[in-house]
This record gives sequence, C-alpha cells and structure tokens, in this order.
Amino acid sequence: MRLFTKIFIFGMLVFGMAFSVSGYFLLHYALESSMEREADFALKQYQYDKFTVQSALLTYSDSHIVISITDGEITEYGQEYKISQKFLDGQELLLGWEGTEVSLFESLADEISVPAAFFAQDRSQIYSEIQGMEPAFLEELSAETHVFRFRRTPQGGSILVGAVLEGREAGEQYYFVTEWDISKSLRQQETMRQYFRRCYLAAMAAGMVLLGILSSFLTGPLKRMSQSAHRMSDGDYGKRLAIRGRDEIGLLAESFNQMADAVEGKINELSKAAREKEDFVANFAHELKTPLTSIIGYADTMYQRDLTREEIRKASWHIWNEGMRLEALSLKLMELTVLERQVFPLQEMSAEELLRDVVESLEPMLSERQIELSLHVESAFVKVEYDLLKTLLLNLVDNSVKAGSRRIEILGGKDKDYWIHIKDDGCGMKEEELSRITEAFYMVDKARSRKQHGAGLGLALADRIARIHGGGLLFESREGQGTRVSFCLKWVKEDGEIKQEV
Repeated sequence: MRLFTKIFIFGMLVFGMAFSVSGYFLLHYALESSMEREADFALKQYQYDKFTVQSALLTYSDSHIVISITDGEITEYGQEYKISQKFLDGQELLLGWEGTEVSLFESLADEISVPAAFFAQDRSQIYSEIQGMEPAFLEELSAETHVFRFRRTPQGGSILVGAVLEGREAGEQYYFVTEWDISKSLRQQETMRQYFRRCYLAAMAAGMVLLGILSSFLTGPLKRMSQSAHRMSDGDYGKRLAIRGRDEIGLLAESFNQMADAVEGKINELSKAAREKEDFVANFAHELKTPLTSIIGYADTMYQRDLTREEIRKASWHIWNEGMRLEALSLKLMELTVLERQVFPLQEMSAEELLRDVVESLEPMLSERQIELSLHVESAFVKVEYDLLKTLLLNLVDNSVKAGSRRIEILGGKDKDYWIHIKDDGCGMKEEELSRITEAFYMVDKARSRKQHGAGLGLALADRIARIHGGGLLFESREGQGTRVSFCLKWVKEDGEIKQEV
C-alpha cells in the first residue's frame, strides 16, 4: 500500500473517530442537560399541583361535590354559587357548572395544566388522563418523596411524576400522578442529531480534501526523491530537489541533495580515475608503436643483412636507446596522464641533435613505407624533456604518415622563440575540424584511423606535452594540400640566458 493511501486512510479514521466520539458526548451531554431541566420543571409543576389537590382532598369528604339547595341558592359546604336554573328546596344533586354531573377528581384534573391520574388506595383507577401508564409505577410511589420516570409516548416522550396523598379521613390515601410532556425537547434533540449528521458529513468531506492535500504535500517530496534516486540509478546525477522550508521535509531534501552531491563527486572521481587509467593504457599502447617499430626495424636489419662491426654497434645502440626511452616513457606517461603532472624538469639540449635522433628512430618505418623525410635545423640549445618531446615529434610524424603523406619536412629555427614545424603533403583537414583535433578520442577520418589502429589519442597527448614546453600546437591545413604543425621551445642564448616565450 502506498504511503499516500496509508496517510489518507489513517487520517480519515482518526478524524472520523474523533469527530464521532466528540459528537456523541456533546449530544449526550445536551440530552442529559435537557432532560434534567425538563425533570426540574416537571417536579416544580407537580409540587404546585400536589398542593392544590392535597388541599381539595382534605376539604371534601368524598369524591363528589354535594350541593344543597335552599331557597333557590346552591350552597356547597358554606360556599355559595349562583346558577341560572331554579331548584326545589331541600333537593341534593350532583351538578357541574352547566348542570352536568362531575366527580371531584375530574374537577381537580380540569384545574391542573398537565394530564393527571388518580388512583385509590388499592391502586384501582379513579380517574386518569394519562394513556398507557404502567401500574408498576405506582409501586414506587410514597408519601415522603416525589418519584419521576421517563417514558416513550407516540408523541415522543414524557415524564411521569407521582406521590401518595392523604385523604380527609384517617388512613385514607390516594395516588396522584401527572404527566409532563417532553416531546418538544426530544424533537429539538433529534434536530440536533440531524444537524450533527449533516455537519459530520460536511466535515468528513472537507477532511478528505484536506487530508488529500496534506498527504500529497507530505508524500510529494518523497516521490520526487524516489524519482531522483531512480534517475541516479540510471546514471543521471545532476538532478537536485527544491528545498521548501526548514521543516523535517526540507531538511530531508537538503540531506538528499548533499548525498547526491557526494555520490556525484565519488562517481566523477571514479570515472576520472578510470578514464585516466584508460588514457594511460591507450597512450602507452599508442606510444609503443614507434619505438617498437624502430627496435624491430634495426633488429631485422641485423638479422637479415651482413653488417660491419660499426653498423652492428649503431643498430644495437638504437635498439638500446629506444628500449631505455620506452622504460622511461612509461613512468612519465603515467605521471602526465594519471597523476596530471604539469611540470617536468627541462634539460638543455642541442635542437639539431634532438631532431636528428628523431629522424634516425623513424628511419626504419619511413623506409619501409617509402616516405621521404627531410630535416632543416638551425643550431641552438633548447630546454626540453627529452623523452616527452621525442614522443611529441614521433606522434606528429606518425600522423603525417597516417594522412597518406609521401614527403615530410621537419624545420627548426630561431625567432623570439625556437620554432619547430612538421610539414607534410598528406590529405589535409577541413578548417572546421582544426579546433577539435586535439580532443581526446577525436578522429578526423574514423574509417582510416580504425584501419591504421588509431584511437585519436596522439594529438591530445602531443598538445599536453607541447604546453609543458611552453605553448600548445598550432595547425595550418587545407583539405587535399597537406598540413603544417608548429610549436615553440625555450632556447638558450650564447651567454646562457634562456630566451623566454613572448
């Protein structure tokens, strides 16, 4: 189950239960308060009615009004009543005010504002206006206290209040019960319940909306974190979460961003380390070709031909020299590629000697491919790192060979700096490609590079070596007309001062 659903369901359950419980106790308290007030009113009314009835019972001797007529006047135990009819002297009748027979209790019930009932001492009914009253209620009545009971009626409900009254004769008792209608209060209570139900439904609907918004607000950042985590698992480490506020969600988003930064940094470090190792292996494998070609060429010459003692010594020296350079080059390439070393100690060396050494190393490869190589050098002493600069020159000549050149020139001359130029008559390059040829793994002609086992690393490495010596590589090329590559070195004047690059 999703967190959004859990929060929504749990919130609705808590909200619904809290609202229901609070509504139940509120309605229950309102009902109890209302019934207490009704009971209080009923008891007060009963006390008033009881006084009236008790007084009448103590005054009259029986349950009828006995009227005696004398000289046309009606006398009821000393009280005089005038009526519109004439009666015979000495005649006794049971009369009402309109000339109808009435009982004492009926007359008393008419004077009471609420329904009443009278029962004899044996609990037999004398007169009653209360419908459906249970006789068992009479068993609870006494002369000392007033007893009341709530009951349901077809109209709603009522409160029965009763007590035992004393008659005029000694030991004579009557049960007097009144009924107080509470239907209005019950209807009000039912109205409150209906109103509460409507409020409950409205509150639950509003709660659903609010909980939905709250759940979305709480789970939205978590959902975005999950999406960002999925993107990170797919290799996209650049996405970050927006931080809104400084609450727990905001702090969690900030922590997630910090974690993403750390992960991205570690991934970049690992990628960089892996790339540096790959570059080193690729560069080293690339730089193995030229010295190995020279070594193999001189070794093959010694094996295939009968050489003089001096020629054997010369070929052996070239083999030894290339082997030593290869050993030193492996360490320097690791420092340059993996450790990103930018400063190497430069030694003073004759430019003519350096360039002739390069030509001699290239002689086996160039003679095999029948490529003409010419050298024009102005004498000077330059500051170089021998192994790296020789690697640079070999790379540039190797690229000229791969470009299909038949004639290559190496030129060296003094100006404000000592410039070295490698010029060929190969296929050349388009002008828009010149800005990218020093990028690692960039190849102008991919098909030709793959055919000649190129990886696009030679010029990238050559440019880095040229910058160590004072400046980058400069290219001039036209498609179909060849290429010229130039770079400058620091050179030493006759007095030993180093000529600095301008």
